[in-house]
Amino acid sequence: MIDLSRRSAVVTGASGNLGGTVVRRLLDQGAHVAVAVRSVAQGDALRATLNGAVTAPTAPRLLVIQADLGVTGEMEALVTSVLRAWGRLDILVNAAGGFAPGGAAEPDLLAYRALWEQNVATAVTATAACLRPMRARRRGRIVSVGALAAFRGTAGATGYSMAKSALLRWTEALAAEVRDDGVTVNVVLPSTIDGRENRAAMPKADPTRWASPLEVANLILFLASDEASGITGASIPVTART
Repeated sequence: MIDLSRRSAVVTGASGNLGGTVVRRLLDQGAHVAVAVRSVAQGDALRATLNGAVTAPTAPRLLVIQADLGVTGEMEALVTSVLRAWGRLDILVNAAGGFAPGGAAEPDLLAYRALWEQNVATAVTATAACLRPMRARRRGRIVSVGALAAFRGTAGATGYSMAKSALLRWTEALAAEVRDDGVTVNVVLPSTIDGRENRAAMPKADPTRWASPLEVANLILFLASDEASGITGASIPVTART
């Protein structure tokens, strides 16, 4: 059984379908978890879905911090808050991201840039802030959420494929740079993840063929654990039943 009772984590994208599941699984395994949210309303909604015991004044295990993932100063302030509360930062899960359709023959550069900001810049900015205490302690786990689209471009999803491909290459480069610092860096590549939004967008599809949020979250949990110390620079598909 994975024991994260002595670990603290930062999770981005926690208000999303997968991100919220990751937060719950980390808390289940004993971790202290800080989440970055864009608004107070997002933070309140997340707290409402979680067990109130994790926010008890005597033993707080959840910090909900309003921060813009794309702003370096705000992410550095979040990390400072984590270190003040718990004295360490061991895990970063980059679960923030977004999808929008778009073609290659008639590109929408503004849409391309938006997808880059959502899927790449958020991970790069959050990681830069979290890496400092990890490298100082010579121990850290960074797991990002990519997509199978990183492997092969498809019609109608050009900007998304480009962004997820960039996230994959960045993961490999960062893993090589921090290999000797006790920090592992990996990316999970799910197929379509089951959830309300995807079911609404693809009403004729069979969601039982898709990866569940729990399946993806459990892989992330393993990569964040001590048991995964020998895995770094990996891009791991989660194809479920597709």
